[in-house]
Amino acid sequence: MSAPNDASFTAFIEIWKTAFTKLLTQSGLTGVKTPGVPPLDDSTMIAVRFTAGGCLKGRLQWSAPKRAALQCAQILMSEPIDPNAEFNETHLDGYQEFLRQAAGEAAVAWKLARGEPAELAHQTETKIPFETQANVSFSLDTDKTNTLYLRLDLDAEMLASLAPALVAEAPELGEAADTPAEKAPERAPETLPESAPESTSAIEVSAARAPSSNLEMILDVQLDAVIRFGEREMLLQEVFGLMPGAVVELDQLVNEPAELLVAGRLVAKGEVVVVDGNFGLRVTEVLSRAQRAEAISWG
Repeated sequence: MSAPNDASFTAFIEIWKTAFTKLLTQSGLTGVKTPGVPPLDDSTMIAVRFTAGGCLKGRLQWSAPKRAALQCAQILMSEPIDPNAEFNETHLDGYQEFLRQAAGEAAVAWKLARGEPAELAHQTETKIPFETQANVSFSLDTDKTNTLYLRLDLDAEMLASLAPALVAEAPELGEAADTPAEKAPERAPETLPESAPESTSAIEVSAARAPSSNLEMILDVQLDAVIRFGEREMLLQEVFGLMPGAVVELDQLVNEPAELLVAGRLVAKGEVVVVDGNFGLRVTEVLSRAQRAEAISWG
């Protein structure tokens, strides 16, 4: 299986090259080449899958030999590069995060190229067979690592979603297509008994507890938004004992979602990404509109 020879596929590959280059540059490394790498042995590969959304459809999969995955993780975690180190669960999380950040960059770039929303979400389930329609190999060559070989596989639906031509300029007013969010009607909140337990992701609350007439009056109020990676209780003597280089361990694993707090209250969870050199949060769970009004306005 090889890469198709068309402009849309080439543009998609160039976007990934740029994403990897940006990640490497931020880590003080440079160098990305593609294609031309010999096919890689599937028996030694560690696969990471993504599910597409918006103007992208289907699935794609990144695969790399364990030594390459290890060094990608070491780059992300700013560890000394050692291709002979033992590959552990922390390195697996780091390798996945390396690709998640690249995917975030690629999705943003594709959105700008198409003028439509685009999303690439990490898929944790990899037991379902992946039917490859096309693939292309990458080599990341840096001055601090061995050549890192990776392979990108796309299924038929993903390949088909790349087909439309890239937009050359912004559409005229009124010509832009509706986004999925605009097409989908907002689900009416369910009325729950007052004794019902609270939840951060699934429970709807009564609309009567968040009157829209009052809410409209404060929609232009600015609130502080904070991304929380985890928490830890510390003794005062530990706080005064902090020195440069000290590591404060939090109560949250690397692969657990970060939390978005607005005005000090939890409103969403998601994956941390990098967009144009800045940290961001790709939302995966969010409170209903009524719950958000309840949390922020009445707390």
